[in-house]
Amino acid sequence: MAFIFDDDINYIFTFCKSCWDFSKFIFEIPLDFDKEEQREGLCAICNNKQRISLIDPKEYYEKLNEDNV
Repeated sequence: MAFIFDDDINYIFTFCKSCWDFSKFIFEIPLDFDKEEQREGLCAICNNKQRISLIDPKEYYEKLNEDNV
């Protein structure tokens, strides 16, 4: 399944440093992977805020998209 960066999403799944779990992080406005390097998101499990790097997930999904072509 390809990840489309042009679609507006306001969440990302990543590791939470507070609850030590792989969690959904929710953001107030949709993410812009081309203009932002990091953003503060709210963990859906523990409700703590954490700065999330957007560079690593973008590179990961770009690599997956390349492999699935």
